[in-house]
Amino acid sequence: MENKQFFAKVVSNNETTHETNTVSVLTEEKERVTLRIDKEDKLQLNAVYYFDTTEIVFNEKEQLLVLNFESIDTKDLELEKRQELMTCFYDYAPLPISEIKEIIEEYLNRISNEVIKDIIMFLYEARKEEFYLYPAATKLHHAYISGLSYHTSTMLKLIDGFKAIYPFLNEDLLIAGIFLHDICKVKELSNYAGPEYTKEGKLLGHITMGVKAIELTALKLNHQGTEEVLLLEHMVLSHHYYGNYGSPKKPNIPEALILHFIDNIDSKMTALSDALNQTLPGEFTQSITVLDRERYYKSKIKS
Repeated sequence: MENKQFFAKVVSNNETTHETNTVSVLTEEKERVTLRIDKEDKLQLNAVYYFDTTEIVFNEKEQLLVLNFESIDTKDLELEKRQELMTCFYDYAPLPISEIKEIIEEYLNRISNEVIKDIIMFLYEARKEEFYLYPAATKLHHAYISGLSYHTSTMLKLIDGFKAIYPFLNEDLLIAGIFLHDICKVKELSNYAGPEYTKEGKLLGHITMGVKAIELTALKLNHQGTEEVLLLEHMVLSHHYYGNYGSPKKPNIPEALILHFIDNIDSKMTALSDALNQTLPGEFTQSITVLDRERYYKSKIKS
């Protein structure tokens, strides 16, 4: 019998009375395949695995018996190869990870304040892998693989226009605040594929967890009690602006106010862009939740 190795996403699990269970998977080529796997082995729905299989005949049907399997999360893969595989199975950010990463690191490298740079680079290195895979939300905006890092990259690019018009803004704080504002989404959400809110996400939320991460990092790096740490915590704490959206304080420094505006612009314009892409010229979009459920007209005028 021939052995076959491939990556595939689990689309259903079926219990049986035999020593093995049947598992339905979707391969990179969009082929639906039935696998047999030991009853003791558990696979997560909608997760991607690397399978090592051998051909068997079961009940007069050709099937594949799983000899070994490994989650794509633990498989040793280059970031670009991981993205190439993930795009076969999930909705993905409109830019390759390599381009998103280049944009983000270019802005992070602009930071000159030593305290801010230490904190940002420590958290960046600690959460890099998850940061480039997680969505920014479970729905509404950037709710796809790499949505979090893509959202961060587009927000960073908006800094330049604001800084050119309002030169009193501190660029280091703006870059750091944008990077930090949603960094704890990787703890608020359960995983990057079909995520739900974790216990910590429900009880604390990414804002509280973000402030805590800054404080613990500052303590670890001996930067506790500095003005930089206070301002970074304030920016994360206030970026939703309203208490009923999770911010107990409103912005009280200019960089925090701009962070709120940039976050608001990017999340809402992305949702609008997605809706317009599904709408014919001369028609109205469906109602858009993040835009007060308004429907927007798609002009026939070519841009």
